Amino acid sequence: VQHVSFPVIVQELHGQYIGLFVASLPLFQSGLHALAWDNQSFYGAMEQTLASQLGIVPFFYYPVFYTITAFVQGLSQEQALDRAKETFIPLMKRNLLFWIPVQFVQFQFIDESLQIPFLSVCGLCWTFIISLFAGNAKQGVKDEGENKTLVKNESSLENIEKFNDEMANAINDYKIRQVQCESKESKVSSR
Repeated sequence: VQHVSFPVIVQELHGQYIGLFVASLPLFQSGLHALAWDNQSFYGAMEQTLASQLGIVPFFYYPVFYTITAFVQGLSQEQALDRAKETFIPLMKRNLLFWIPVQFVQFQFIDESLQIPFLSVCGLCWTFIISLFAGNAKQGVKDEGENKTLVKNESSLENIEKFNDEMANAINDYKIRQVQCESKESKVSSR
């Protein structure tokens, strides 16, 4: 899907929509200008990232992911649907936390010829994350004679919450280091 959709996304989304939105909000525009985030390539990377994450991922990627993993784990259609209902929202949250920064970097800074290898490496990391947090659905299958039902897999949900906390801590640590670096740079430049 990425091989087909990314060239179209890159060709069609150049920041024109976000640029128009920002232009309609002068206060917002001045804030972005102060942060030096008001150029067209920045807006283009934002549009391309959002198109991928809010269009392709929930409507193509996750249905394929849940279908294949259900098949591999031997789940019935009902069990697969129950599993998707239980894990989709937490996984989508993790997806946005992981992929929005990754894809923004991809669209903004990575040469188009290197984007697929870059995404392949990131995709390997992501596959590990979703496999870990989606858990083995068979652990959650309770056998009641001929009727097998999906039982809530507590360890998977606990892992998702733990990952969420670790991501929040990592983001806070990054912000603190960034402020410390900016403070050191301003001291050096004032000398």
